[in-house]
Amino acid sequence: MMPSGRSTSARPRPGWPSGWKLQGRARVFSVYPPDTSNKAHSDTYVAEASARLSRLAAMAREAGFHLLMENEKDIVGDTPGRCHAILSAVESPALRFAWDPANFVQVGIEQPTGRWWSLLAPYIAYVHVKDAVLVDGSVRAAGEGDGQIPELLRVLCDSGYRGVLALEPHLAFAGHSSGFSGEDGMAYAAKKLWEVMAEVGCAES
Repeated sequence: MMPSGRSTSARPRPGWPSGWKLQGRARVFSVYPPDTSNKAHSDTYVAEASARLSRLAAMAREAGFHLLMENEKDIVGDTPGRCHAILSAVESPALRFAWDPANFVQVGIEQPTGRWWSLLAPYIAYVHVKDAVLVDGSVRAAGEGDGQIPELLRVLCDSGYRGVLALEPHLAFAGHSSGFSGEDGMAYAAKKLWEVMAEVGCAES
């Protein structure tokens, strides 16, 4: 992405650590807690998730590639606070963050970009474009839900983000850790993303 007629702000800049040469990347998730009856229980597994990802990050760094930890519902790394707790505990250049706004909405996070972007921005190196609504968690195309996609694109442009926007709409079927949109769904999702990009003044590069 690149800004189009927008001034650069002092927002936290996402991206890869300085001097770290990218050889490859793999998306990962944090720990699935054995007890999901109460979300508060997830806090007790942050240390375990951090320890496991720390070991994986060390292996990844030695091999010369990155792990991209994605936020996901029903796992320890579901909320911005717990994601940050894990990332800051590991604090490895080999572990970066994949921001998924819809997944934040599906765990009840309001205004994910406005309230939480600055906390996680130093770790963000990959962005999913998927929206959802707070009322029932159902998935929507970009700009049709509560994931603040326009605000997300604005901060990406303002920060000089040059990473990936991965279109992951899941419009036909949105299951846990999987989804499907079909040809028509993907075409519609791409159209809505381009519309939001034009609205906020961002262009592909």
